[in-house]
Amino acid sequence: MNIRLLSLVLCMLFASCSRWETKKITTEEFLSQEEYIIDITNVDTYPIFDTCDELSESTDLKKCFEDKVTNTLHQELSNHTIVVQEAINDTVWIDLIVNETGKFCLDSIYLTPTVRKEIPELHLWIYDAAQVLPSPEPAIKRGILVKTRFKVPIVLKVE
Repeated sequence: MNIRLLSLVLCMLFASCSRWETKKITTEEFLSQEEYIIDITNVDTYPIFDTCDELSESTDLKKCFEDKVTNTLHQELSNHTIVVQEAINDTVWIDLIVNETGKFCLDSIYLTPTVRKEIPELHLWIYDAAQVLPSPEPAIKRGILVKTRFKVPIVLKVE
């Protein structure tokens, strides 16, 4: 019986050792597999507004996009008069999405309790301001139109 048990253990040991071997691949195989790995944190081309078309550098295009978004939001929000009981020096964060068709979507608004208490209609103003944003060309990743998310700060200084 011990011999049968020993032979069974040896057979299992030899059969399982082949699974421990590391398969070696060529450089060409590695590079072809790398094509299928996609970095989802970066895009090849940021969303572009018509006014930014003449720019060619990626950093310039990104800055032009960010400037257009922040200027439009600032212009829309500055149309409202804010009256508060206590001074506010805070930052509100909003998540904006540019979908695959180039439409802006307001994903979320992060208000502090103080801001929520002092300016209860601010979230409505931000929503309305996001609706006014012009439609850009969507971002591109490997030739495919993709959705992108941007975190935008809105600095509040009200006395």
